[in-house]
Amino acid sequence: MKTETVWINCEDLRLYGELYIPDHVPAPALLICHGMNAHGFHAIKIYEKLAKKACENGFVVLLFDFRGVGKSLGSFDYGFGEQTDVKCAINYLASRAEVVSDKIFVLGHSLGGAVSLYSVQNDKRIKGLILWSTPNNHDYNVKKFITRTRGKSGLYWFMLFSWIDKVFDTSKLFKLEVFGIKLRPKNVREKLMKLNECEAVTKLGTVPLLVVIGDADVLVGVEEARQVFELAKEPKTFLTVNGADHVYSGKEEVVITETLNWIKKWK
Repeated sequence: MKTETVWINCEDLRLYGELYIPDHVPAPALLICHGMNAHGFHAIKIYEKLAKKACENGFVVLLFDFRGVGKSLGSFDYGFGEQTDVKCAINYLASRAEVVSDKIFVLGHSLGGAVSLYSVQNDKRIKGLILWSTPNNHDYNVKKFITRTRGKSGLYWFMLFSWIDKVFDTSKLFKLEVFGIKLRPKNVREKLMKLNECEAVTKLGTVPLLVVIGDADVLVGVEEARQVFELAKEPKTFLTVNGADHVYSGKEEVVITETLNWIKKWK
């Protein structure tokens, strides 16, 4: 196995990535799309652990930072520009001589799962999609998050400020920061909350799907993940990880093993 630092050209941006290359190539590939975090894929160790394990199992693996986070250039785009980032990362993988270009798997965690659902539609190179901790729709999920952290009155003020924010920057009056990313209320309402994973999964077609959720996840509930799963076409698999939170703390080995077992079945 060897690793390589890469820069992916995407529109007028450059995305930072790390490529894991197995000893025997060409090989199928796995693209890992991290969750919402200012530190990109370096935010939690599970991504690197999965990349190393998948590479040991014969996959070329690409970890990359979405625009505006980690080491990538640009600005965070609330789940819209990030869809283009996924497509650029897939194209980059397919262009590498070490990759069997029509055998690419995509794994998305949380927001990374949401944007992946939109990005892989109608792409014949994708042989499987894995969703870790991905909500049913971000309108419901954002409202749930704000209510849980700020109460019902906080949700009321957020909605009010999100409309005022169209003509006057209210981000200093209503401060909203999630995993180190400072958010503008209007962009949350006009972009992030427009992501509808339940709707997107109906357009996925017959791409094999694995939905993974922890039963101790307070950010995305089991019922949210189940709704996405129920609307997907076969073939599909649902996995609940007992005692796991949103980032699978302490359950990394279980999640990685089950995920790779599923991927190898479709390899």
